[in-house]
Amino acid sequence: MKQSLTLFDTEEIVLKTLKDDLMDIESISKSTLLDIAQINSAAFSLQEKGLAEIIKEKDTLLSISDEGKKYVKTTLPEIRLFEYIVKAGALPVKELLMAPEHGMEKAEVTIGLNWLKKRKWVTLKKKFEETIISATGTGKNAALKPRGEEAFLSLLAEAKEALGSAEVPSFLAKANLALEDFAEIRKRKLLKEKEVTTRKLQLTELGMKVRDGEIQILKEVSKLTRDDITSGRWKSVVLKPYNVTAPPPTVYPGKKQPFLEFLEEVRRAVIGMGFQEAKGPLIEMEFWNFDALFQAQDHPAREIHDTYYLKDPKYGDLELDDLRKRVKATHENGWTTGSRGWRYPWSLKRASRLILRSQTTSVSMRFLHEHKTPPLKMFCLDRNFRPDVLDATHAIEFYQLEGIVGDRNLTLKHHLGYLKQIVVELIPGAEVKFKPGYFPFTEPSVEVFARHPKLGWIEVGGSGIFRPEVVKPFNVDFQVLAWGIGIARLAMIYLEYDDIRDLYSDNLDLLRTKEVR
Repeated sequence: MKQSLTLFDTEEIVLKTLKDDLMDIESISKSTLLDIAQINSAAFSLQEKGLAEIIKEKDTLLSISDEGKKYVKTTLPEIRLFEYIVKAGALPVKELLMAPEHGMEKAEVTIGLNWLKKRKWVTLKKKFEETIISATGTGKNAALKPRGEEAFLSLLAEAKEALGSAEVPSFLAKANLALEDFAEIRKRKLLKEKEVTTRKLQLTELGMKVRDGEIQILKEVSKLTRDDITSGRWKSVVLKPYNVTAPPPTVYPGKKQPFLEFLEEVRRAVIGMGFQEAKGPLIEMEFWNFDALFQAQDHPAREIHDTYYLKDPKYGDLELDDLRKRVKATHENGWTTGSRGWRYPWSLKRASRLILRSQTTSVSMRFLHEHKTPPLKMFCLDRNFRPDVLDATHAIEFYQLEGIVGDRNLTLKHHLGYLKQIVVELIPGAEVKFKPGYFPFTEPSVEVFARHPKLGWIEVGGSGIFRPEVVKPFNVDFQVLAWGIGIARLAMIYLEYDDIRDLYSDNLDLLRTKEVR
């Protein structure tokens, strides 16, 4: 009885396409009109059945870099520089660097000069206090010869596809370029290199017998169709065994971005603690962002490195005559707050300047302007903007959890209790500590720290009790506890990220696997 073996349709097509020699996946795809994914699947299956062997071949593909393309148009910088030196004669290196006649940028001159010295095409001699450069006879002779580097780059620029390692020798021969000069081109990064892995298939002895008909092929199917049953074809096919232990394909259902989901958890938690949510504009006047907080108009935080200013329009309309007058007097002489103020002439124009909000404390001030009857519990969870240096714990656009509690007879002990409760409410078991701080609008002031599993103790917020210079102009006669928590840093602890930029990542693997607890 003739030996038989079961195959799927795609496996049979690929098997019968293979010759005795190696054949790459792309060539099989062109011959069979099957897509690459189908061929790869069939190849692995044929290998499992011992009919073919997958052989991986690694290669480095070469193409010309952007810098190399530039030199194809203009010639190498050392050649242009040398031609200028020959024409100009001996001249100081300083003049060479600054001369506009050669039309080269300073960076190109530096590159060209380094290569001229390396090839000994020029000599450098000290004359008085200047270094004089001149062309050597060796350089003049070498410059007259055909330049293989430029010829090779031109051939590479004209090539439609990147060169495999097997094609490089013929290109070198056409350009008359020596191997050591080719190595120099690679070092100079005039080429782009890309490592690629090519899969090729080769029939085994058993596979050749199946292809040549010595072993009968039985059709294998994973399911029966209506036509299979009505035509009776089901009698001659082999059903693929169903493996109940095989893992199912991973499904990634739609879900919310982890950081946004955390922000929703924050909002739910703080509302659950009895706080009322408030909102404020992202484009704010300096009055609400700084002046109302007793922050002097010449304070460093108002400079361009800490605040984004609007170009057009530059100013807003600040009406609020009575409040404005009280804030002005507080800044200039302390008004009736018991303070001496900042002792400078307060500027309405400066207070009216428009900025991107740098802190949600401006929302607290707007809230206090409208709500003056204790007890008060308000929070704002929203974005702020500061021109900061982007790193693992700093971002230019960031979320802040602003909060105030207003009532009579509140103390620092109440304040620390609220802060710790908020952090622990969001991250059960979190380690929290405080240390004295300084802010222009609170006294006493406290900095809040939480422990990150990898980064250690990180600052997560600033806080304190509003000074009389802040609340009295608003006709508030009770204590106001205030804080601004960098919620992104708490999110880093909660989500176990060690880089704040991961909160905004578009890395699908990270987004698919990260779960909000």
